[in-house]
Amino acid sequence: MPSLLRSADGGNGRFPLGVGSILHGLGVTFLASLAFAVSVGLAVALTPAWDAPDALLKGLNLLAVGAGGFAAGRRAHRLGWLHGGLVGVAYLLLVSWMLSPGEGIGALATAAGLKTAAYGFMAGALGGVLGVAA
Repeated sequence: MPSLLRSADGGNGRFPLGVGSILHGLGVTFLASLAFAVSVGLAVALTPAWDAPDALLKGLNLLAVGAGGFAAGRRAHRLGWLHGGLVGVAYLLLVSWMLSPGEGIGALATAAGLKTAAYGFMAGALGGVLGVAA
């Protein structure tokens, strides 16, 4: 019976998750989101009377999570969906902690927070699967 704590190469007892791959994916996600934020900020500053819609910001955020999941899956070479999904959830937790430090994890335990976490996991998992396949 396959277990999460067994490796995919025969169950030699190694932990199958590459923490370095997840951290690498988080770094790529933060860099991509920074690049998107700068580009949207420049577009808003240079365009008169234009404000970036929430759908664009959420889409770019999920695209950054997908890029980080891709990087994590490519580096891990296995279980891309899990590495990428964990990148998405970890990014969501870190960003929500940085932007609202007083609220903690209680803000994510709402229906909207769980929906956002599911979207983050799915975007990262899709990126991770594509990263393993590349």
